[in-house]
Amino acid sequence: MAKFDLYAPFKGVSGKLDKDDDLVFSQRYGTTYAWSMDPYDGPATAAQLAVQERFATAAAQASSDMTNPEKKAEWKEALANSNGKYKTPKGIAFAHYYNKASDIE
Repeated sequence: MAKFDLYAPFKGVSGKLDKDDDLVFSQRYGTTYAWSMDPYDGPATAAQLAVQERFATAAAQASSDMTNPEKKAEWKEALANSNGKYKTPKGIAFAHYYNKASDIE
């Protein structure tokens, strides 16, 4: 993964420049990253589908918690006690639910 300092017109670049391009850009906390990605053309495996389901479930649970003021306050408190490991209450909630789902399997 390469780190770039880009001029202002390119600061918001993310994704691919062309659908057939293998160079992908992403933004993370103000830094632009680029990497080469080989597309996978085959069908999804059972393991890939399980991870996608776990991700979707954790994301839905975290989003649901953010609409409940009491749960959101609990996650804000957990965030304050995370020593900077997480950036948002939703992020720490997602990590909790995602890891909790992996413990079940």
